Amino acid sequence: MARRFNATCVDEAFQQAPVIAGLEASKIYPEQIRIVDAFNMTLQNSKRKLPDKRWEWAVKPFIKWLAVNHPYCTHWHLLTRQIIKEYLRVYELKSNNHKRLQLQPIRQTSQFMNSEYELPDIASNLRIGSAIKTTPKEVYLEDVLNFCNYLKENNPRIEVGVVLQGLAGLQLQEATRLTWDKVDLQKGLIEISGDVKNSYRNRVIPVCGRVMDALIRADKKRCLKKQKVYEIPEAVLINQSGFAYGSGNYDSYSREVRAEIRKWNSQINWTAKDFRNCLLTFASLQGLLNDIWEQYVGHAPKSVTAKHYIPKLTSVSLGERRAIEKAMDVFRQQVIQPLERAIESVTENKILNFFEHKSTINEIGQSGESNNSNK
Repeated sequence: MARRFNATCVDEAFQQAPVIAGLEASKIYPEQIRIVDAFNMTLQNSKRKLPDKRWEWAVKPFIKWLAVNHPYCTHWHLLTRQIIKEYLRVYELKSNNHKRLQLQPIRQTSQFMNSEYELPDIASNLRIGSAIKTTPKEVYLEDVLNFCNYLKENNPRIEVGVVLQGLAGLQLQEATRLTWDKVDLQKGLIEISGDVKNSYRNRVIPVCGRVMDALIRADKKRCLKKQKVYEIPEAVLINQSGFAYGSGNYDSYSREVRAEIRKWNSQINWTAKDFRNCLLTFASLQGLLNDIWEQYVGHAPKSVTAKHYIPKLTSVSLGERRAIEKAMDVFRQQVIQPLERAIESVTENKILNFFEHKSTINEIGQSGESNNSNK
């Protein structure tokens, strides 16, 4: 893979090339390292997946800002803590999380230059803060079930996406990227893998009956529909044209979901990504939230044992198959069973009114019999 970097002459370029590529230790003085090259070297020596768009989106604005406000600052050793604090004020009105993401490459590069070239770590302890600007919305199970039932009748095409997010805990992009080869309808399992946020998002999980119902309906519709062009592999969640939303087009799915929410209940201010909060809200209210639930939705595990759990639907040995089965049993016992009971309770309370409950009918029947006997 070709890499671009700045050098004052051909000899310097030949000298820096092996270092930039990470093939040998530096033979240059720290004062010779340009800021752009420092970022590139840090990225090459990190565990990030290359190319990294998030890194690029954070680095480019900083380089442009430096060129306008501090044009003399071209090499890393000229960069100061005061300059970084000045740049941080550009995002004064943004959330702490936004500031953290924009400063992350600078902080990581500062640490790299400190460890490799003994330059001062000028970006340490900037005290950006971790407070969330907007509290995550509490999304209740009853409301998600009602909305999914609304979609089943009015827009079944996107119902499967909302069900996967709300009742299986998938992130928005995990739902839009899910393909049928990662779904096992016989065992009721789905695999989230491939292009994910981090390694902990890779997981295999069992899903509840309501999710299976939506997946089965979507699969039947897929098999009945004749398409001239087939996607390999085919996406579970498709757009109006019958194709996958793709990694760059999930915003259109979000807009569709938001439009349906307004039709269903205009007073609810949800967005598509909020449905993922449903399972954690439910688990918290029921006192069930633990490492298993966190692992189920793809959060970073806290225990050493959980960190090594990355199963796949396609196992290559008997030991792997048994390990997956045991893990699925734990998920079914601690996540799926309480969820199924809650869904059943919500469904019964919604469908049956006072005179339709068995207990009420029995009471009325007994009352009628006693009245007849008195007569």
